[in-house]
Amino acid sequence: MPRDVTMKNCMACTTRPFLLRLAIAAGIVLLGVLMCRAGGPKHVAGTSYFDPGVTGRALTWPQGIITYYTDQGNLSPLLSNSSANSFVAGAFSVWTSVSTAAVVANNGGSLAEDVNGTNVTVNADGSISMPADIQPSTVGAPVGIVYDYDGSVTDALLGAGAGGSSQ
Repeated sequence: MPRDVTMKNCMACTTRPFLLRLAIAAGIVLLGVLMCRAGGPKHVAGTSYFDPGVTGRALTWPQGIITYYTDQGNLSPLLSNSSANSFVAGAFSVWTSVSTAAVVANNGGSLAEDVNGTNVTVNADGSISMPADIQPSTVGAPVGIVYDYDGSVTDALLGAGAGGSSQ
């Protein structure tokens, strides 16, 4: 009989840690599932620049068509304007070629100017001056792709040093 009792105690000693580990693993998996689920649209219409009747609704592109406009300048000493435009078109094609993507991207042409450090500046009061076609409120060129040749546009928008090559 003492051997029977020892066998039962031994089974209990190995079963409890196993069940505890199993419960912890199940809890981790459940927590991971809850954290990884999609919760809705990334952006919704706010009160600025939108019809007040659509506040809180998901932002979408009309008929799934994105029209983008590119900078007139070069992207870098190694990437001319035409090469940069091809680079952007290729990047958009990666997204639009996904079979489940209900979006099309069209190049609408060039912005009205070469966006650079001479026309994107920080004023004394901290406000930023920039061309009209890259303002957040613009409707004529809603997606403007800026080629920041020397990092000066990024510096103006995000602070000194943000556009440096070491970033």
